[in-house]
Amino acid sequence: FPSRNLICEVITRHLTLLEMASPATHGTITPAANFNAEAEAEKLRKAMKGLGTDEAAIIRVLTSCSNEQRQQIKLQFKTMYGKDLISDLKSELGGNLENAVLALMETPLAFDASELRAAMKGAGTDEGVLIEILCTRSSDQIRELKKVYHTQLKRDLEKDIMSETGGHFKRLLVSLLQANRDDSGVVDKDLAVKDARDLYDAGVGQWGTDESVFNKVFVSRNFGQLRATFYEYREVSERVYETVVCRQLWLMWHRLSFSLLVMTLSRQLTRRCLVI
Repeated sequence: FPSRNLICEVITRHLTLLEMASPATHGTITPAANFNAEAEAEKLRKAMKGLGTDEAAIIRVLTSCSNEQRQQIKLQFKTMYGKDLISDLKSELGGNLENAVLALMETPLAFDASELRAAMKGAGTDEGVLIEILCTRSSDQIRELKKVYHTQLKRDLEKDIMSETGGHFKRLLVSLLQANRDDSGVVDKDLAVKDARDLYDAGVGQWGTDESVFNKVFVSRNFGQLRATFYEYREVSERVYETVVCRQLWLMWHRLSFSLLVMTLSRQLTRRCLVI
């Protein structure tokens, strides 16, 4: 079992990120200006042609444009040379570089789907990956993700989640998969006050913790609304929110996942740089 201090440290770090984060936070790879898919395809062909592979050139091309532009390069490459770019990259690269480059070439939804499957495949479950993806995608993105997961892997995402997780953590993830979060961005101060009071009553205000109340608030409210709720919670309880969560949820190790989920839900994390 981890120490209380360790759990509180992790939770506090997540809440600090919430305070620093902007709703408009994005990755650092942006669309290339004056982009020419044909010219970039030629550069990749040259980097892989003949003896040896110019790995630096491949990295330069694929990290200097957006994911959408990389999809255009992939299409243009096959149009020009009658060869599949992904197959060529696999044959020319290896190790971690190959894994990174192939991830760059996936669409964001396909990447999410493959990461979720990898997190649940085999012995054990990487709950951190489930949290990172499912807690930070919009309702529209989750709806599309479920479709891609089924098409790409011939599996049902919700069924996989239910078989690989348990308890309140499973309930939260299943709730998220319903893609019913308010994505309007509108912040209702009165609702924030009510939710703050409900969270207080479900936690500090009683013996034990009523996780169903946390589930309802964190799964359905938009991220701006959650920020307002956290602020109001401090007014209601006269305590810093992460301290309360530590006090309520630290006792059992499996609840760390629940705590991390609660904290992560409060903001949209920067998407993995590989898919931006």
